Amino acid sequence: MEQLQISDLSFTLRRSERRKTIGITVDRDGSLILRAPFECPDEQLERAVKEKLLWTYTKLAEKKLLFRPTRPKKFIDGEGFHYLGESYRLLLIDPQSTRNSTLPLKLQDGWFMLRSNERPRAEQHFEAWYTQQARDWLRMRAARFVARVDVQPRSMDVRSLGFRWGSCSPTGYLNFHWRIILLPPEIIDYIIVHELVHLREAHHSLEFWRRVERIIPDYLQRKKWLSENGCKV
Repeated sequence: MEQLQISDLSFTLRRSERRKTIGITVDRDGSLILRAPFECPDEQLERAVKEKLLWTYTKLAEKKLLFRPTRPKKFIDGEGFHYLGESYRLLLIDPQSTRNSTLPLKLQDGWFMLRSNERPRAEQHFEAWYTQQARDWLRMRAARFVARVDVQPRSMDVRSLGFRWGSCSPTGYLNFHWRIILLPPEIIDYIIVHELVHLREAHHSLEFWRRVERIIPDYLQRKKWLSENGCKV
């Protein structure tokens, strides 16, 4: 089955000699189907998909398969920020304070500490800090599951993925949203295994979920937690 990767979305492409138009279907399990005329060029397919990206994201969000952004954070004393499922308060510190370091942001003694003179760049500092922590955590945890799934990703990276927690390309590249590090460890494990299994099973078939269950027997509970609480972190 031909796969088409556009933006952070992976589509199963189904061509038909009888079809005259391009259409997108979001299956019940969240799989994306792109139907097109048999001779339709890839450039035309890409343009059609990009025109319907907002519609596609909306449909996926309705199925609770996507990350939904939270309210904007206020970078003031006492604001809460998640890390590995726990909430830590922010403390603005004087750059001249003895508690200060050369780092603009750090997690220490149960507090996120941000140099007060770096507050205008607080959002960038948090994203950079979370991204690095996510890379380190994912590298460590993925090593535990790669052999069990019996796959070897070509690469694994952390970035802003828009509305998705993770993605798997047909060529073996795994990407995870940097916000994954805000989730509890057991939920991160579920997302990692979910994407690794996609290297064996492209679609959310019965065999796909069987493979996930062999590694995470309680995956249904974790999946439910993510759909109900992922938008809150």
